[in-house]
Amino acid sequence: MFPWIIAHRGAMAEAPENTRSAFELALNFPIDGIEFDVQLSRDGVPVVFHDSNLKKINGSRRAISSYRYEALCQMDLGKWFDSAFSGERLLSLEEVLLEYGAKTRLLVEIKSDGSRENQEKDQSLSHMVPDMIKRIVPETFFAQILILSFDANLISAAMQRAPDLKYGWNLKTAKLTISDFVGNLCSVSLPIRKITSRFVDYCHTNGLIAMTYACNTKKQLDKALAMGVDVIMTDAPGRICSYLDR
Repeated sequence: MFPWIIAHRGAMAEAPENTRSAFELALNFPIDGIEFDVQLSRDGVPVVFHDSNLKKINGSRRAISSYRYEALCQMDLGKWFDSAFSGERLLSLEEVLLEYGAKTRLLVEIKSDGSRENQEKDQSLSHMVPDMIKRIVPETFFAQILILSFDANLISAAMQRAPDLKYGWNLKTAKLTISDFVGNLCSVSLPIRKITSRFVDYCHTNGLIAMTYACNTKKQLDKALAMGVDVIMTDAPGRICSYLDR
């Protein structure tokens, strides 16, 4: 059985990441869902954006959290990628859930910079994300949504807030301590360069979905398939789907 193919930040190899254009392009291919990142604006609005600052958007090294939502919405999020995407606007989490929550699988990553000064904001976001999912997405689609983070504390906080949703832990190394979590962890994710069959077997033995990112070449795809990975995240869903067709 083929694994799920998930568009990492949309079709970010072909469109500006985490934008409507990237999501719409990704969903033109026979994929299983999209992954995107969420962080808070200065005035507490969950917005869909990956980087810790706006350097590639307007040259600023200021964090997203230092801008109000209204100011962020006035920025051009597409021109840096290609002039064809000029005018691309920032998406809020609410907009994405309304548009795609009942349309495809969603992998929602809660971003955290790990700094002490943003700890309170991160905790707030870990409550807002599950709350917003439960308010906006019909309950019959909850099983299609997976809340992710590299920060185990944020996953635990979200789990306690909404234990009926699904959660995954993004890892940078193969070191995995499931006992860190008070609730049921659904999945773990590891970069493709670090994935091993031993790690995948450990996941399956412990009832976890094994995920990897970002598979963008045939060699990376072949490795993920050989390891028995359950979810493959890719920046180039069209290319990966064509490899699978072959």
